[in-house]
Amino acid sequence: MGGRRKSNRKRLGVAAVAGCAAMVAVPALLNVAHGASVPDQETAVPAYSYPGSGGWGTLTSTDPAAGLIVANPDSGPGQDKDDNYADAMEQAHGSGSKVLGYVDTGYFGTSGWDAPGGNSSMSSWLKAIEKSVDTWYDTYGGSGLGGVFFDDALNKCGPRSGSTQYVDLYKKIRDYVKSKSSSAVVVINPGTGTDQCYADAADTLVTFEGSYASYRSFKPQSWEESADSSKIWHLIYETSASQMPQAISLSKQRNAGYVYVTDDDNTSADGQEWGNPWDSVASYWPKEAAAVTKR
Repeated sequence: MGGRRKSNRKRLGVAAVAGCAAMVAVPALLNVAHGASVPDQETAVPAYSYPGSGGWGTLTSTDPAAGLIVANPDSGPGQDKDDNYADAMEQAHGSGSKVLGYVDTGYFGTSGWDAPGGNSSMSSWLKAIEKSVDTWYDTYGGSGLGGVFFDDALNKCGPRSGSTQYVDLYKKIRDYVKSKSSSAVVVINPGTGTDQCYADAADTLVTFEGSYASYRSFKPQSWEESADSSKIWHLIYETSASQMPQAISLSKQRNAGYVYVTDDDNTSADGQEWGNPWDSVASYWPKEAAAVTKR
């Protein structure tokens, strides 16, 4: 989620190395097989726009407000407290939203990326991740911070069959967040399906991040289809207003307890890929919020 080493991450992490306004009424949208249960569902939004630009207020103006909102001042908490973020987080918290702080896990160095202030070793990444969590809670813990969103996550249990080296690292940082607040929500984002060992490594897993075109043919891992729906979050961009209802319907069929659909695209201002599809709120947000909560 976000381009490497740029402020306000340009994309959510896709596991490139892991396997290597007012409420608006809408018509019935579900296309779920007869007899199938419909999961409880909430919106969950990576809000990578600066507070005050309209996005954050939009997310909390509907009833219900967005269930989860990810804050990302500077590919993480940044060095100093930003009062605009603090105010926005307090408002969101007061509206019933859980605000999560963004932290990059860098695939724990398995892709060769260096950790901030360190090298590509797993120990350097672990130290950097824990420092970011500390900064989030030291800086915004009193502003309604509700947990942490870990991006650029691995999706395999370990580097070889039978190994749990990778998932154990994510359990370690989950526990580190929970030591700050036992009620904290912990999300990890591989952006694709995970091995089942990740089921208890976080409260929620982002198991799809991509365009509507790719979502149409997406098939979840078998264990994800029968998991508690609150465990699964799908993020779908490049979705037109006419496509949004079907995207929401598909997410319900695929057991996603959290979902966000947007018409924003994934290209940068210069037309290159890995722009930021999360830097604005979907133009059809009130209708989306209604579609998600509709049973």
